Amino acid sequence: MITEPFKLIRRCEVTAILVLYGLPRLLTGSILAHEMMHAWLRLKGYPNLSPEVEEGICQVLAHMWLDSEIYSASGSDCSSSSSSSPSSSSASSKKGKRSDFEKKLGEYFKHQIEADTSSVYGKGFRLGNEAVLKYGLRSTLDHIQMTGSFPY
Repeated sequence: MITEPFKLIRRCEVTAILVLYGLPRLLTGSILAHEMMHAWLRLKGYPNLSPEVEEGICQVLAHMWLDSEIYSASGSDCSSSSSSSPSSSSASSKKGKRSDFEKKLGEYFKHQIEADTSSVYGKGFRLGNEAVLKYGLRSTLDHIQMTGSFPY
């Protein structure tokens, strides 16, 4: 029998991230970025965040990942093949120049995140993205860890 106060320490372990098979590369990557952010928040001991803050910052990371994929190689042409050649699909899976189709698909996925009307994912993304653009990712994450909310 315990007769003195004690602090219950809750540890949250991440054991798996599950993703559907067969989705387009950019959608799979953005989902993984989103889910990995959930895992990172758990592993780094962030407090119980509101759904708006947690889903919002996870959507920000998915959006950032899409940005990096669309624009990282948009100016460089690592392959000598044109985007209409048969080898272009294998070239786009490397860090070579993205096809116009893949860029448009990535822009569409980004637009879906930006235009989401839900209070949790949509509003959360817009608040989180505004904070990250204003203060940077690291400062925004530090503020979330201290206060459980986005900086204004």
